[in-house]
Amino acid sequence: MIADLQLDADVAEPTLTRTSDIDWTFAQHHPLQIAVCLRNLVANQDFVTVEFGGRQIVTQLLDVDSRNARFIFDAGNVAEDNRALPGARQLIFRSLPGGIRTEFTTLNATPIVFDGLPAFEAAFPALLYYVQRREFFRVQTPVLDPYTASGAYVDGGSFRLELQDLSLGGIALNTADERFGSLDAGTMLRDVTLQLGGFGTLRLDLEIVAPRRLTTPKGDRRYVIGCKFVQMPGTAERTLQRVVTQLETKRQTLAPRR
Repeated sequence: MIADLQLDADVAEPTLTRTSDIDWTFAQHHPLQIAVCLRNLVANQDFVTVEFGGRQIVTQLLDVDSRNARFIFDAGNVAEDNRALPGARQLIFRSLPGGIRTEFTTLNATPIVFDGLPAFEAAFPALLYYVQRREFFRVQTPVLDPYTASGAYVDGGSFRLELQDLSLGGIALNTADERFGSLDAGTMLRDVTLQLGGFGTLRLDLEIVAPRRLTTPKGDRRYVIGCKFVQMPGTAERTLQRVVTQLETKRQTLAPRR
């Protein structure tokens, strides 16, 4: 289990300095927390900048191996930068998707082939700086028998959308419905019913905070609507805590060993 995972002794402490605006309250040390942060970047296909030796590439994380505390990221578009990257002693990763800041430093990466294409593999950082709007970790929800959110559109009618992820602070809705693509941050969704599988249902008000438009590899347009809970009764928070814990534990149990 990842909860028992210890990082190798040769994983470098990050060199992020206190001269920046980093709030070290949000520095994550535990491999479980780091894995969740990295997996969010993979799931959301967020772009990440990697700086090294006066160079940089723009990439995406492709896979996270929690058991071995390693992750894979895509090669860049410039061949010269890709050739130089394995020789770099230190790699600084930065991302700011949807107002969520992620920053960490690793040792050098190893060139590999992933899904038939060039990529790099690196060890988990010893520390990862991660700040969400609500300071909570998100976990991915089930693909089979997905959790759903249902309620009324602002302009009338009803919706029933799948949850992409959730945290103690909010949820992300995934839909192809263009009506959600036109909703702005600050829009309120009142009296939304969350169906959480065997955990039952919750009824909460949501505020849209991070609407995003994505294009799938097949060219389909999707909308990922990040929402925060307007109020969180104690009973609902306890239910969500159980959901988050079980989802991450189950994902670890089903993850293939490498």
